[in-house]
Amino acid sequence: MTSNLKKLYLRTLGKVILSDFFAPRFPVSVKGICILDNKVVLLKNERGEWDLPGGKLEKDEKIENALQREISEELNVGVSIVKLLDVLNVSVKNQINVLVVIYHCQINGAISDLRISSESFDLGLFDRSQLKRILINDNYLEHILRVLH
Repeated sequence: MTSNLKKLYLRTLGKVILSDFFAPRFPVSVKGICILDNKVVLLKNERGEWDLPGGKLEKDEKIENALQREISEELNVGVSIVKLLDVLNVSVKNQINVLVVIYHCQINGAISDLRISSESFDLGLFDRSQLKRILINDNYLEHILRVLH
């Protein structure tokens, strides 16, 4: 749209149909790096990759509440949020762009409390030395390594 046409739209129809209506839409996912006994808790997804626990943000849901809800659903434990680590645009199989918000979290429980939901295919706890040998998103790996020191 040319600059003049855009100005005309914003001053006329833009007052009724907001320009954001035409903006691209993509899902927002919240993920937690959860450490127990100096190991990161990961879940295997439908693509066979190890993934951080978390999930999609629901309409009108606060980001931190979504993360706590998703981790509770996926791992059967509560978490306390320690720190926001990053916000990434992740391309899933070069088909879907997802805005991913990553937090460092503290699990309120023990390893014996962990249970996976039907959404995941496996649960794993990995120490620093094991992480290089598994299939995981490089951006997630970078942040996990920083949290593990």
